[in-house]
Amino acid sequence: MRKRSGRRDEAAQVHVLEMITLFWVFFMTAIFLLQLKVPDPTSPASDGTLDLAAEDAYDSLAGAPAVDAANHTSLLAEMLAAGDSDATCDAMLDALPRSIRGNCRLAVNAGISQLHGLISNPEGRTLTIHHLIQVEGEVWTVSLQVWHTGGGA
Repeated sequence: MRKRSGRRDEAAQVHVLEMITLFWVFFMTAIFLLQLKVPDPTSPASDGTLDLAAEDAYDSLAGAPAVDAANHTSLLAEMLAAGDSDATCDAMLDALPRSIRGNCRLAVNAGISQLHGLISNPEGRTLTIHHLIQVEGEVWTVSLQVWHTGGGA
């Protein structure tokens, strides 16, 4: 009869322990992954609704004819030229549906974008649109940040 070597028995035991440890790691990883709660992504329809609402609010002034049509191409350009940034932003924010709120930012040329008009705190996920408009040799950046408030039509 042949005698088994002590080294072979130790190697076999180590191999068994390695396999048990590996199984335990895989099992615990699977349990962890099954318990992980990943939130559902926001639907593209929600982003589309916000985008359309923001674009419509912008177009309410950018597409409206100016009172002084001889000197301005739109009501938005006329309001920006008059320098009343708060009234300009409030007019766009008032054009948003009741279920959507927003903030308006304006910047002139290379200036820093500043909040104007009624300022709100965003509630959840937001979407921002940006438009450039040239008024009397200056380039204005108009940004509308919008989000859902829930309820209302």
